Amino acid sequence: MPAKINPLNILLIEDNEHDRVAFRRAMKMGDVDCRIAFCERAEEADELLKSDYDAFDLVVLDFDLPGMNGLDFFKKIKRKKNLPPFVMLTGAGSEKLVVQSLQAGMYDYIVKDAQMGYLNLLPVVLHTVLRRYDDDRARREAKEALRNAKNELEQKVRERTAELAMTIRALENEIEEHRETEAELRRSREQLRKLSRTILDSQENERKLVAQEIHDSISGSLAAIKFALEEKLDSMGQNPSPDVISLEKVVSQVNATIKECRRVSAHLRPFLLDELGLLPALNWHCREFENLHPGLHIEQQLDTAEDDIPEKLKVVIYRVLQEAMNNIAKHSGATRVSLLLEKQGQRIEFTVADNGRGFDPEKKFAESTTTGGFGLSGMRDRTLLCDGKFEITSEKGKGTKVHISLPCD
Repeated sequence: MPAKINPLNILLIEDNEHDRVAFRRAMKMGDVDCRIAFCERAEEADELLKSDYDAFDLVVLDFDLPGMNGLDFFKKIKRKKNLPPFVMLTGAGSEKLVVQSLQAGMYDYIVKDAQMGYLNLLPVVLHTVLRRYDDDRARREAKEALRNAKNELEQKVRERTAELAMTIRALENEIEEHRETEAELRRSREQLRKLSRTILDSQENERKLVAQEIHDSISGSLAAIKFALEEKLDSMGQNPSPDVISLEKVVSQVNATIKECRRVSAHLRPFLLDELGLLPALNWHCREFENLHPGLHIEQQLDTAEDDIPEKLKVVIYRVLQEAMNNIAKHSGATRVSLLLEKQGQRIEFTVADNGRGFDPEKKFAESTTTGGFGLSGMRDRTLLCDGKFEITSEKGKGTKVHISLPCD
């Protein structure tokens, strides 16, 4: 048996003095560095072990003890923790007892023979028992360490799972809040879009009423005044007096005022748009524009029927044309303008392009002028309020193109 740094502490429970002496001699002859404690009875061993189970590295006990036998004693205390390994000493011919001892949990056994040959095997058997015990203890400690590590890992997994669950719930709550916020924003945008649409419709109705008042009331009154003056002039004969000449100037001024009223009325809301539809209104606007700007030629390509254009889109298209033409007249210096109105699938496409000097659209959007109530941003806003698409492309020296795409549904 290899020598240890510290001597082995062995408890021998043996009531035979001769066997105790022989045991000590066998350990010495086997060069086993050990300290041996002796007990004659199991009850004495019980008291020693109770005081400190770690006090002994090995327990060797005889089966045939006074009072309680060795096997019963082991069965009594084997459930104690940190017990050292036990080795049973039995007499020859007790194989059944050996099996019972091993089944009970003892590490090994030694059969005492009459010739005392067992003493030579004793150091080897005890060495084997200690090695097995150390291996078993190492395995138990490894299993315990593995079990503790597993439990610790499982605990960490549970804690991490709980943290992740809380994080997921927090994220779900945040996502739900974002959804509610987005839904509220969508509702707000829809309400704003409806409000803007209502405001624009109200503006158009006001324009219509004002234009009608100018056309029917003011223009009518001026026309009546004009007719009365002309009738008065006719009744004055062929030799006009200075007063007659003054009346002719008044008639001329009244006539000019009537034309201006009609122009303002048409600008506010052309009656052709309400009475005949969009296509006649576009044609009329282009003719009037060419009359006011003789150096400008307008090419029209109106490839759609009046019934294909929803009523709510007609005002939008007319106002885009109106503002685009005003911008062309004021800023572009163009000589040619092309209009394209067509239906593609379920969308109305409208384009106004010129060959003018062009400009920077991004810069001009911030400076959008308003003629008739809206400029570049107004054209865009009107288009977007109808769920349409607005695009303006321009490059200096290469003209400008305004394009809107409107859904028919």
